[in-house]
Amino acid sequence: MSAWVMRRSRPSMLIGVILLSAASCGGGSAASGANASDVSVTLRDFSITPDPSSADAGTITFDITNDGPSTHEFAVVRTDLAPGALPVEGGEIPEDKVDIIDEAEDIAPSTSTSLEVQLSAGTYVLICNLPGHYQSGMHAAFTVR
Repeated sequence: MSAWVMRRSRPSMLIGVILLSAASCGGGSAASGANASDVSVTLRDFSITPDPSSADAGTITFDITNDGPSTHEFAVVRTDLAPGALPVEGGEIPEDKVDIIDEAEDIAPSTSTSLEVQLSAGTYVLICNLPGHYQSGMHAAFTVR
């Protein structure tokens, strides 16, 4: 290879190295943005345990595992009421009397599911709204800051 060809190819190689370096410096995916939070939730007969019990406002993914022997639901309710103070009629919380943000239904024993929700700052209660489950203790406070 002549000296002229080698001198001409060095700038091209340098540009290629710079482009490769810049491409590898990108951050994570959009799902791992600053406002994305994962919360592990364990359902049992008869409890709901979120870990952690608070998160920053934005997209929150609840990773829900049913460790109980019964089928359960998971609902996110926005409220200023205490976790055990929601209105109950016929063993269930009337959905037209509370602000249910979203829910995952029919979570079978020994299974897992995820629920992605956009939540603003405030107080929430996580519940199972199957007949009698809420009254048996399937509720937990959740705070969004």
